[in-house]
Amino acid sequence: MAVTKIKRIRGNPGDPLSYIGNPEKTRNRGFSEADRQALADIIAYAADEKKTEKQYFTTGINCDVENAREQFNITKLSFNKTGGIVCGHCMQSFDGYEVTPEVAHEIGVQMAKELWGDRFQVVVATHLNTNNVHNHIVFNSVSFVDGKRFHFCTEETMRIRAVSDRICRERNLSVIEHPEGKRVPYSLYKMEKAGMPTRYNVARQALDEAISVSANMEEFKSELKKRGYLYQFNPRRKYWTVTPPGWTKAIRTDRLGDQYTREMIQQRIFSNDIGVRMQRMRNECRSTNHYDLKRRIDKIMGRSGLEKLYLRYCYELGYLPKYRQNPVRLHAVLKEELLKCDLYSEEAKFLARYNISTKEDLEKKMKSLMEDYSSISAQRSELRQKLRRKMPVEEEAQCREKVRELTAELKDTRKELKLCRDIRERSGQVERNLETVIEDRTRGKERKPL
Repeated sequence: MAVTKIKRIRGNPGDPLSYIGNPEKTRNRGFSEADRQALADIIAYAADEKKTEKQYFTTGINCDVENAREQFNITKLSFNKTGGIVCGHCMQSFDGYEVTPEVAHEIGVQMAKELWGDRFQVVVATHLNTNNVHNHIVFNSVSFVDGKRFHFCTEETMRIRAVSDRICRERNLSVIEHPEGKRVPYSLYKMEKAGMPTRYNVARQALDEAISVSANMEEFKSELKKRGYLYQFNPRRKYWTVTPPGWTKAIRTDRLGDQYTREMIQQRIFSNDIGVRMQRMRNECRSTNHYDLKRRIDKIMGRSGLEKLYLRYCYELGYLPKYRQNPVRLHAVLKEELLKCDLYSEEAKFLARYNISTKEDLEKKMKSLMEDYSSISAQRSELRQKLRRKMPVEEEAQCREKVRELTAELKDTRKELKLCRDIRERSGQVERNLETVIEDRTRGKERKPL
């Protein structure tokens, strides 16, 4: 069973693969440093000896593996197409030990020749460094035949998958007959696994709450509206969607799990007892207990300015500094803000640390931090210039230690500057959100019977 994936490689020094290989120092006229770096990195990664058994499983098509980068660049220069996407990177991974490295490499070469061999320069490398034997296929983005660029599109992705599946069937290997649709992005998967709030698990929580107090679809829709969610439950549409407050992109409910398909949501609602209405009414009419003990909110209300604003916001999110996270019933406008609760907590601590109450205090602190940053940066630059000259070993060690200290100071100053800028940009929205929460809460109290 082979799984395929294709990436566009652009001239970006921060590319995730750039740490693997060391770029060569030679220069080619007409190429930016970023283009040379990206192309060298991806070819070096594909042909890494540690992964390919001394390059035994590497093959060049219309080019030589060792000089592939230079030959790619010559083609680009000859057609004056040196910018943009520098190459394509296709990966073909096999299930466990289903194939030997020799067979996997043969399949990769056969697929590369069929897909790109007539127009593009290609390097095929088979990696053996994981539990899954897999091929890396790097091809030039510019054709050596007519100078036309490769068109990255969904049709090409499907064509790659089709060719790979056909070759696997010809060799009696398994294929994925019914591939799953678009999966949850990896970043969201990692956040959910770590227990962090995401737009997906926040949406699940909202749907679960709405389902639990609804006896029919109209009540379910009403509960979603109360939580600020937009919905599209048209029976003619194949999938149901919900849009969280503050978002423009809808989420398909079936992406949230097996319990959130159209059929399961309806089944869960219709299986509710009619008593859920009485439970909802009791919750709405429940009066709060009043105590004379001083609470955290009372301490917060004793503060002023920006510090009070951010502490109150953290309180509403259930994430005050110096206290463990406390689950609270959040207002609809605060659901998505859970994703930034750590940031708001850091900003509240920063405001308290420097007694910043007004926007003028914030601007003064920013100006001071920028002056400190310039001064420290100048000192570090001076020491780095000094290190270029010959000096005694002890003095050189002292200079290097001082450079490390200044670098750490710059990092802290840069972090505080970022917090200042973020407070300046977000404080207005934070204030508006709090006004909405307090206004809705006050309106809800007025509606309750005496």
